[in-house]
Amino acid sequence: MSIGQNEKTSVGQNRTPTGRTAAPSATKPEGMISHYPLSSILVVFGVGLGIGVAVGWVLAGPAPPHPSLGQRAEQAAGNFGRQMLGAISGVLPESLAKHIS
Repeated sequence: MSIGQNEKTSVGQNRTPTGRTAAPSATKPEGMISHYPLSSILVVFGVGLGIGVAVGWVLAGPAPPHPSLGQRAEQAAGNFGRQMLGAISGVLPESLAKHIS
């Protein structure tokens, strides 16, 4: 077959290129890893990170709602008031302390 005949037969045909295909690489992953070590490491790192985030998100569950500024101030004032009453009742005589608590 001459070069001219080869060009005529291949112009209108859809043939697959005769080169490396994905099938041999997929059957030999150690070949892919040895050819692309940095990419392999980054892919495995990304997959591991993604799985870790997903598992952490599932285990953590929904976050409780945060109290508003007014609710936090009210809680702080209540705690402070109870502490002050506790401290005062320890100093006052028993007859007055029973009226405070």
